[in-house]
Amino acid sequence: MATVDPTRPAPPAPSAGNRLGEILRERGLIDDAQLQYALQKNEVEQQRLGRVLIKHGLASESDIVQVQAELQGIDFVQVETLPEADPQVLAMFNRELCQLRQFLPLRRAQDALEVLLGDADREVVAQLVLQRCGLRCRFVQGEYGKVARLIRHTYYFAQNPVESLLTKEMKRLSADADHAFSPEKLLDYLLHLAVRERTTDIHIAPSEGSLHVLFRVDGVLRPMFAMPSSLSRLLGFIKLAAEMDISEQRRPQDGSFRAVVLDSPVTVRVSTIITDAGERTVMRLLPEHTELAGLAELGFFPEDVAALERLFAKPAGLVLITGPTGSGKSSSLHAALRMQSLIQRNVLTVEDPIEYRVPGAGQTEVNRRAGYEFGSALRHFLRHDPDVILLGEMRDAETAQAAVEAAATGHLVLSTLHVTSVFGVVPRLRPLGLQAQVIADNLLAVVNQRLARQNCPHCSVEVPFTEPECRWLGLPSGATGRRGQGCERCRGSGYYGRLPIYDVLIVDEALANGIADDIGREGIRSLAQQAGFRGIEDIAKARVIKGQTTPEEVLRVAGVGPAP
Repeated sequence: MATVDPTRPAPPAPSAGNRLGEILRERGLIDDAQLQYALQKNEVEQQRLGRVLIKHGLASESDIVQVQAELQGIDFVQVETLPEADPQVLAMFNRELCQLRQFLPLRRAQDALEVLLGDADREVVAQLVLQRCGLRCRFVQGEYGKVARLIRHTYYFAQNPVESLLTKEMKRLSADADHAFSPEKLLDYLLHLAVRERTTDIHIAPSEGSLHVLFRVDGVLRPMFAMPSSLSRLLGFIKLAAEMDISEQRRPQDGSFRAVVLDSPVTVRVSTIITDAGERTVMRLLPEHTELAGLAELGFFPEDVAALERLFAKPAGLVLITGPTGSGKSSSLHAALRMQSLIQRNVLTVEDPIEYRVPGAGQTEVNRRAGYEFGSALRHFLRHDPDVILLGEMRDAETAQAAVEAAATGHLVLSTLHVTSVFGVVPRLRPLGLQAQVIADNLLAVVNQRLARQNCPHCSVEVPFTEPECRWLGLPSGATGRRGQGCERCRGSGYYGRLPIYDVLIVDEALANGIADDIGREGIRSLAQQAGFRGIEDIAKARVIKGQTTPEEVLRVAGVGPAP
């Protein structure tokens, strides 16, 4: 039997790639122009066709990987739903080999080894496993990016018990009366723990005698651990890294720095405020290479995805995504770009900051020191022959007027707006200097959303609804849903990850006429309901009935639920 050199990259498989392209085209996941563009790129870049399609944003990674798994007769799995890998099985291999070959051994099942594949050569992995442990493989396929991240996380945290390292470092620094040691390692361990816990924000809150560290996970603050007040020099180190004035402790400051956590670059935005207990610090973590998903992958229902896809095919108009801070507006805004033909339409963006890299789009970032703001960017964009413009936020009169002007002159403009209801958009735009007729002529749709935690896939069980819940949901007595019981993966919360609850207001002719007549919020609501509008509460009920979340969570994020 020939041996496998683990350091030699696997060759591309062109025949499988051609078949993949044909199936994607047959299923309407790509068109002829996109396939030809990918084949042209493939000739130059010499990568698998699936990888080229993903790299250039021509098809979603999920769609491509599912088709490839189907072609190879392998089960496709959602990586998030997999139980943790068996430590004894992990020890048979190493991180470097698994990263190179893009596979993760999971567990032994009788005389076979269950192996998760990423962007891997199945035959090469099968031979490696046979050589290492004499077992045949039972493969499952995951999305490439998620598998690569899981490999890094699994091996790093198996070899580095980060909680123990944090405790050890805090003791070392607490005993360091002369400040001979830097808090750099403490910050590094803190960032690694935050990434493992899927944290979006790290809070360091002072109190009498201690500093408390809290993580925001799935939109909810979670207390993690306390540090002695003597470690407040960590805050000074964070401010120094963020290029803030470390001597200033009388006024709020903002800054940022870049870090590399588990081989992935992360931008950390730092903000401080002064409280009666001392300086409070919040660090927001923004991964620089987050996988870009489409609206379907984010959890929008198929009928709404289809309706929005028809809207985004229009040559001009304004589409707004609304909701409070942290409601997923930016993710949905970028997901909308996945519905564009990025090789046939010139897409330009101005963001603050760039959160997702969109292949094929020209992305720019606000630079206030240089006078490059949303409004000024839009004026420059119009000279660059754009088809689609993504505006990170419509925050003032200048920006709003420039956005509507761009829509009126034949461009599709996508943006976000801070309002709490689709019916509040027109009343919010009017004080920004926009006339009702102008809004009516250009507004295509409004999506208003929140993010609700979804039931943990590892510990959720079927449970009966209460009588008030059944009445609210319109279900018979005794109907059941699902609820997480709390486990190690969800840290006892019963929830893991989030999904959108939303409503979509599409501006048809009757609604446009009503907006032009300035009929107000209630008039818009009445016309929308006559046209079959589904509100956030309707989507929330559907989520609960499907077992995706709970009535308590819907009440927490959207304020709707069963009457007491």
